[in-house]
Amino acid sequence: MRKGRFAALAAVALWAILAAVPASAGPKDIAIHVTRLGGDSASAQPFVDRFLRYIEGKTGWTTGSTKGSFLVNRKEATAFVTGTKPGIGMMDPPLYFEMRKTWNLQPILQVESAELVSPRMHVVVKDPAIRTLSDLAGKRLWTLLADYPAYLSKVVLDGQVDASSHFVLKQVGQALRGAKAVLRGDCEATILDDEQLAKAKEITGGQDLRAIYSSPALPAIPVVLFGTDLPPADRDALVKALKPMCGTPDGGAVCREMHIGRFVPVDAATFDAALGRFGN
Repeated sequence: MRKGRFAALAAVALWAILAAVPASAGPKDIAIHVTRLGGDSASAQPFVDRFLRYIEGKTGWTTGSTKGSFLVNRKEATAFVTGTKPGIGMMDPPLYFEMRKTWNLQPILQVESAELVSPRMHVVVKDPAIRTLSDLAGKRLWTLLADYPAYLSKVVLDGQVDASSHFVLKQVGQALRGAKAVLRGDCEATILDDEQLAKAKEITGGQDLRAIYSSPALPAIPVVLFGTDLPPADRDALVKALKPMCGTPDGGAVCREMHIGRFVPVDAATFDAALGRFGN
């Protein structure tokens, strides 16, 4: 999906949703929504299936007993989860924070990845007259986070402005599309992480881009349970299977094609700090 390489599973961000849209999912079925993976549900399915077969093999679950689906955007992910009720998810932090209570999400691990995780984000502009967030009042901001105004306002922007009223927001599917729009003058600002900003500066004219605001530390992609339907023994087996996965020969191959570095324990300090900004 990411850059076409993951024309399959890019959004393990964490929402991979188990399966070929069943009428009702089970507690072992998985939903994946990770926007930086890119791609679409159909092209991602073979990657999701290989991920599931690995999990089944290591947990002792019956082969073919789990299903999973990759959801491209918030609308699809929300509709899928609400309609099918999977038991396991991997999703972008904005979706996790905004639906944490509604879906009773229980984080069990997080994804470590230089390609998928944004530990810090920047508000990026070109116009030298724009120096602060206040200068962007009423201006156009294109971002991957326009669908998540609460997370953008409270967690990324640290409550300094209400994004939905301060900016004219537009959702984009790729971060560099926002950077190119700033360079063309189609919008005044975009939001990029460190890696995206470095790549944007390689575009023709990109050296004119600069950050006027940098976020606090941001949480990684969580692996979650939806409620408590997955039995504790299966939860423990899942964690035991995922933690060493990316360091094994067969699991490492699956991780690489999904751009996952490894699965690690949840960074409680970073999540709790972000939750404090987001509010209960």
